Amino acid sequence: MPLYSFSQIQKYLNCPLSYKFYYVDKNRPEWEENLHLILWTEVHAALEWLYNQVNNFKKPTYEQLEQVFLQTFNEKASKLDEEKETIDEFLTRWKYYLKSFYEKHYPFEDIKVIGTEVRLAIDLWDNIKFQWIIDRLDKKWYDFILTDYKTNKNLPPEDKTLYEEQLTLYALWVKQKYWKYLKKVYWNLVYLHFEIQDFWEITDQRMKEITEKYKKIVLEIEKKKAEYNLWDENAFPTTTDTSHCRFCDYKEICPLFAHKFWNIDDFEIPDDMVRKLIDEYVQLNKQKKNIEKTLNQNKEMLIKFAKKNKLKKIYWNEADLSVVSYKWIKILDKEKLKEKLQQLWILDETLEVDRFKLKKLIDSWKITNTDLSNLIDYTETLGLR
Repeated sequence: MPLYSFSQIQKYLNCPLSYKFYYVDKNRPEWEENLHLILWTEVHAALEWLYNQVNNFKKPTYEQLEQVFLQTFNEKASKLDEEKETIDEFLTRWKYYLKSFYEKHYPFEDIKVIGTEVRLAIDLWDNIKFQWIIDRLDKKWYDFILTDYKTNKNLPPEDKTLYEEQLTLYALWVKQKYWKYLKKVYWNLVYLHFEIQDFWEITDQRMKEITEKYKKIVLEIEKKKAEYNLWDENAFPTTTDTSHCRFCDYKEICPLFAHKFWNIDDFEIPDDMVRKLIDEYVQLNKQKKNIEKTLNQNKEMLIKFAKKNKLKKIYWNEADLSVVSYKWIKILDKEKLKEKLQQLWILDETLEVDRFKLKKLIDSWKITNTDLSNLIDYTETLGLR
């Protein structure tokens, strides 16, 4: 039975090829511990311990909470090759985060904790299962609250679509499991660095929309797996958004970056010839852009000359140029225009599918290749940019 998680889906959306390396080929790099990873792990562990105590009607002191955090942090940090000043700097920051969080929520009487680090698993589609972990699940009267701790130092964006979708999928499990106890479900994002909390209701309509979106993505991945296993080694292409490549673990085997890591002996064409070809191409491309710029300037001046003198054709020696008029239509009221064309019985003659808008819809997962099976065909051409 295929098993998916939110992070797994995001890896596919960020870069299908990276997804293939990790989940299909099982080529998984080893994680090296660092201060950021240790702090993230230990802060979550300390807050998990805190709310487990609260759930048992205990009210631990801040000093006890800090001690829980420091126990494992000091042990792990001592094994890193880091300066003491750097470790102390991290500690000062995170002690402040924990203390600020503790003081803000003490004495922890406004909620009932259902669980911390709750493992979820639901059937998203037929035999496809979805799994993940919630940092904390609370109950307040007849409302359920999904809490997720964010530990990064980046100011949270106004558009939190990714976080919303993640917690909305979590809410699907809550609704299926506890439907007879709840009225509403809320998501609660806690940004520890900025002492900010985002609190929103998860509506049934939004839950349905996001569930359908991720069902389509999962089905698309399953289709790609089948294509890759049967015949198409390029079923999982590289990303078109290279902002996701910065911290990628697969650069040495990725077609976008592998060339950087080749040895001279790896080239079928000698290294110096490859460099010469690249330099030549770049220079010619620059010349081409300058030529195109000059051509456009000359074109504007010639059109202006022809227009002023009311000419449809202009000549020089054996050459001649025709002045052609291009007409563009701008639609001001699309709905009223459609009604009018329908009245005239010519609506079908004016309908045309916009290929660029269709690609945008596919890229944003509002529609998938599976939905358009046997209706569209992709062709790929190679070029240089």
